[in-house]
Amino acid sequence: MILLLKVDVYVDRGVCRLVLNGELDVETVAQLQEVVGKVGEHTLEVDLSGVSFVDSTGLKSLLDISNDWRQKGGQMLILRPQPDVAEVMRLVGLDRLLAQNTAPGGEER
Repeated sequence: MILLLKVDVYVDRGVCRLVLNGELDVETVAQLQEVVGKVGEHTLEVDLSGVSFVDSTGLKSLLDISNDWRQKGGQMLILRPQPDVAEVMRLVGLDRLLAQNTAPGGEER
């Protein structure tokens, strides 16, 4: 079985970082949403440095998660999207709607 998306979860001092590897699309969005549904931290960081492909369903999912997090009083931050993924986000205007940190290590908060 080939995993299309791997999601690693790291929690430290009220921040949950999800490190995604693979593709974020119609086939894998439910997996991301399941993991996000278990997160209780105030700040959610989604590291996209390992995401090689994202489709419209994946983009909408990121926007929905961000909106849900904001409604709960938290914040979501996109970390280090790969250039192709960042370009797609820019083309559809998602880069203006989602807070991003493009620093190499994504360490700055």
